[in-house]
Amino acid sequence: MKKKILSLLTVFGIYTLLLILLFFPLVFQSSTLVAPDSLIPHVSTLALDKLQGETGIYPLWQPWLFSGMPTVEAFSYISGLYFPNMVFSLFHTDGIILQLLHLAFAGVGVFLFLRQYGLTTPAAPLGGALFMLNPYMTAMLVHGHGSQLMTAAWMPWMLWAVMRLIQRGGLVDAGVLAIIAGFQLQRSHVQIAYYSWMLALLLAIVLFVFDRDSCKSEGSHKGGPYRILLLIAALGCGVAMSASIYLPASEYAPYSVRGMAAAGGASSWEYATLWSMHPLELLTFLVPGFFGFGGVTYWGFMPFTDFPNYAGIIVLLLAVAGAYRRRKDAMIWFFSAGALLALLLSFGRYFSPVFDLFYHFAPLFSRFRVPSMALIMLYLIIASLAAIGVNDLLQRSTERLLKPIRIGALLMAFFLLLLLALQSPMESFFRSLFPDPSVESFDLSFMINKVRWEHLKGSLLIALLTLLLFTGVLWLGIKGKLSHKMTGLLIFLLALLDLLWIDIQIIYPSDSSLRSPVFAESRMVAPAFQPDDITRYLAAQKGDFRIYPAGPLFTENKFALSGIESVGGYHPAKLKIYEEFLAKTGNLASINVLRMLNVGYIITPVPLSHPALEPVKTGTLQLAGGPVPVTVYRLQSTLPRVRFAERVTGVRDSDELFLRLLDDAAPQGEAFVDGSLWSGTRTFAAATVLSMKRGSESMRLKVSAPADAFLVVSEIYYPLCWKVTVDGKPATLVKVNGLLRGVRVPAGSREVLFYYDRSLFETARRISLGAFGVALLMVAGGVFIGRFQQKGGEMSN
Repeated sequence: MKKKILSLLTVFGIYTLLLILLFFPLVFQSSTLVAPDSLIPHVSTLALDKLQGETGIYPLWQPWLFSGMPTVEAFSYISGLYFPNMVFSLFHTDGIILQLLHLAFAGVGVFLFLRQYGLTTPAAPLGGALFMLNPYMTAMLVHGHGSQLMTAAWMPWMLWAVMRLIQRGGLVDAGVLAIIAGFQLQRSHVQIAYYSWMLALLLAIVLFVFDRDSCKSEGSHKGGPYRILLLIAALGCGVAMSASIYLPASEYAPYSVRGMAAAGGASSWEYATLWSMHPLELLTFLVPGFFGFGGVTYWGFMPFTDFPNYAGIIVLLLAVAGAYRRRKDAMIWFFSAGALLALLLSFGRYFSPVFDLFYHFAPLFSRFRVPSMALIMLYLIIASLAAIGVNDLLQRSTERLLKPIRIGALLMAFFLLLLLALQSPMESFFRSLFPDPSVESFDLSFMINKVRWEHLKGSLLIALLTLLLFTGVLWLGIKGKLSHKMTGLLIFLLALLDLLWIDIQIIYPSDSSLRSPVFAESRMVAPAFQPDDITRYLAAQKGDFRIYPAGPLFTENKFALSGIESVGGYHPAKLKIYEEFLAKTGNLASINVLRMLNVGYIITPVPLSHPALEPVKTGTLQLAGGPVPVTVYRLQSTLPRVRFAERVTGVRDSDELFLRLLDDAAPQGEAFVDGSLWSGTRTFAAATVLSMKRGSESMRLKVSAPADAFLVVSEIYYPLCWKVTVDGKPATLVKVNGLLRGVRVPAGSREVLFYYDRSLFETARRISLGAFGVALLMVAGGVFIGRFQQKGGEMSN
């Protein structure tokens, strides 16, 4: 046992050291990632951390983005629900360090999985390193997809735990699988977790059906049915551990733009297949620069990408060798089936029969939109097969490979000479294939095509040279000029370098690559997370109001740091009702609409001229991309956050509603409701708001109404969780103006309370904690039973 632990720690230490060297500026220098997907969530996290510190409760509603939207339900601010983070937070672990630890953890998972399969210690660590250093994993980290990376890190652990449970059939193994499955789901990248569970279930089926011996190993008397029950119980417990995230999120789905995209129809299918992997792009597995490297140089079939899907040419050769050597092994059937499934799913629209089968019949699958993400399964399989290939090359006689190696080396040398001799005609040919870049400048277009060719040519040259080195090492090993250990070590290094040269280009793009740097000095980015001239001015203004960041500022989240509520922002899963409202109003391009939303100030980088706008401040807004000079305009006659509507009109449909809302000449203050409530216009009393107390998840009003009144609150209508009571009794929430909340108030002095219903979240949180407790009890119970049986055996002897 001590040797196993020491081996694990050694492998983990080596992986960590390798990652530290690769990401040295992020670990030891004052550098930070500058990808939008890194900075934008960080802004929201800082604001929500502050809110949690002030209120003492886990925030479920953020008022600063899109006039208000959920957090946990929309997969936002969920790191605190990931149980391992409770440990890391004690040490104030930096986000980048946390991701690097998960990356090393992913490598250790592959190592354990391959050791469980039976590979030797020299080969198993290679598989872990190859998966950990795959360019896909590197790109996830540097481009801000932390949840994707950390969810993927649990994928090999899932395979290891499933294989271990099926082979051993112990209660401890079931508990371990439950914890791993739960932690992976808590890391909350649903699509990656989905692929991981697909592989795990495929592995279980292969082992149960085709490898019956695995169900009888290690002396256990408990057969397949018992282990199937344990497997189901463990996975069910893992699902329950993630209830605090997925129960609220599943309820929110119909209200989200993600739910809208998955609602069915041709447009939904188009959305789901946007990032499909064209079969021709498999050429990048061998020649990473074939379709450009990413950014403006990319000329493939996807909308855009930041990196090539490269598996490593040596890694692929080793994987093919491993699969061929053990072609009769049941595990090779698992690897082959998994690889084929991953490829066919990644093709998406380019091979729709398989994708459509999952899209229409597999639960939740229609909500995903990046078919090429399925390649994460393929990369794990290729890394595992490559380790098997190395393992077998070092242990078996390989003299019969001499002839293929000789022929292959001659062919590669010939192609290398041919490439060097025919550069000009080859360049002309490929330039004729390049599509015109989407730029107006002829010089820039010429430069982009030049870089495309340089990437392609450089990739071909390096691929051929790498293959020649690989065949040379194999030749020397087979001839006995190199020992088995030295041959294995050199193959190990060549395979790693084959991936590292792509990783380095992803992490450290050169000036000539036409790609932006992925990290910068922290002091350059720090102002984006600090108050500036504009945010200080807005935060100092009295009363309740929202801002409208115009033009390119609309997606900016920085204002949340100063507690400034915005009608804009960025979030991939905002409320569907708000998305539709933005579309109908041209991104809120109406003075009346802005007034309705309680917009008090407009911030714009370009001058505006309108009689309702008064310039009140000029200054600099400090953003991640640099300082932006802006002007702040006060919007006159904006409607208050809370008001009573004296005229409430029922409208037939959304066309009539928006025709009235977008009429800037129409009188202000009239409210519109669904015509099914009543037709025509009803008149209500002119009531008064006596007091208002607002929190992030509640609004308590004391009002006085001489007769029946209609209260309108400029807050987003979200009936799933926002509820209302009048004098402590539940009341009916009414959708007003297609977006806002309203409620009828009887005559008299009344107390109206709008509150966010946390009951589902709190129940789900208790389920998660309870399931985690059950998983721990399974482990503890299994250990106790094992020791009891061991003592019983000793006594009987």
